[in-house]
Amino acid sequence: MTSSTGSTPRSRMRHHLDNLAAAKDATPQERQEILESVRQEARDRRRTRPVPRWLASSTNRRALALLAAVPFTAGAVSAYLAPDSLATAAVQAAGAAGLLTGILVLRRATRELTEIPAADLDERELQERNQALGAAYVTLLACLLVVVLLAVADGRLFDIASWEPLLLGTLGTAVLLPSAAAAWKSRDLSEEA
Repeated sequence: MTSSTGSTPRSRMRHHLDNLAAAKDATPQERQEILESVRQEARDRRRTRPVPRWLASSTNRRALALLAAVPFTAGAVSAYLAPDSLATAAVQAAGAAGLLTGILVLRRATRELTEIPAADLDERELQERNQALGAAYVTLLACLLVVVLLAVADGRLFDIASWEPLLLGTLGTAVLLPSAAAAWKSRDLSEEA
């Protein structure tokens, strides 16, 4: 197996073909090791990419972290709308777009800090990740408290048309919260460049 040293598409393709050839004749244990080394190389390559300049400032990353609220808000709004209306579809599409954008951009902005195994992080990164996960946990508890309060008030104060959008929005926000908390708490990278 070779290490991925090239940055051109052709050299990366050659590297992948070499890995496949090595895995073809390998034992199951060797295949597992090859797979793990390929994953590690891909993770290292993604983490060493520079963060785009527009994501380097903490102000921009904090604004981007607010994307985590989009799925929950869209779910809460569409729970009160008629299930088959065009407005409901538009609000749910906005929630889905916010979720996908958040997954792609927030993880890039935080250099996948919340997804990397603890063994691959240094002490500072591990501390930053633990703080972000703690903040995400507290925020998720607040979202769940809102859902419980809406469930208690359903029929008395409010009339919820459908619970599915609210639960899916809460789930979407739960997916984004760790990266959003890491983006919110991260230091300004524009000073390092």
